[in-house]
Amino acid sequence: SRWRLSPALTEQAARLESVAPVVGEWTGTSFELDAREMAAAGAVGHLARRYTNPSTGVSLTVLLISGHPGEISNHTPDVCYPSAGYVLNDPALFTRNIGDPPIRADFRTALATRGGADPSALRIFWCWNDGRAWAAPEEPRWSFVSAPSLCKLYVIRETLGQETEPRDDPTLEFLDAFLPELNRAVFPPPVRPTEVND
Repeated sequence: SRWRLSPALTEQAARLESVAPVVGEWTGTSFELDAREMAAAGAVGHLARRYTNPSTGVSLTVLLISGHPGEISNHTPDVCYPSAGYVLNDPALFTRNIGDPPIRADFRTALATRGGADPSALRIFWCWNDGRAWAAPEEPRWSFVSAPSLCKLYVIRETLGQETEPRDDPTLEFLDAFLPELNRAVFPPPVRPTEVND
């Protein structure tokens, strides 16, 4: 990809546009991100949406970016959020079985808090997928070094100061509905060649 983008990168970036804006009871509204910030993050493609469940009133933000693994594996929340004035607790590994049949998905999760004139408290879940599974290794740069392309997912919820354990967070209800749709749209199973009978 030194002189031009590889087909794996462009194909995956194009698939992000097919992720449904409505999943289960959650309705998403897209918003624009700064093109320079996305370029600095190494994003070839991205999806940015605000999803809301009207029956519960819960809203959260989804940021999905795809690109070259060497760049997409960097810039985790514990690196990025402190520059915006947040303090993060130690990220923890969180595992959940999602879908039917259930598929394991690993995340990192942390609370990010900011005081002052514009206080905020966020629960953040993040993970990566190189086409095999949603994973959250301690050293993503080395874990995905041989992948042709990589996606990174952030799901961010404003907690309004109400701290909950990850296993009790309403974000999980969203992930149960969203990840199967995301897998269908962005990581479809390979098409097998049609068998020809003589």
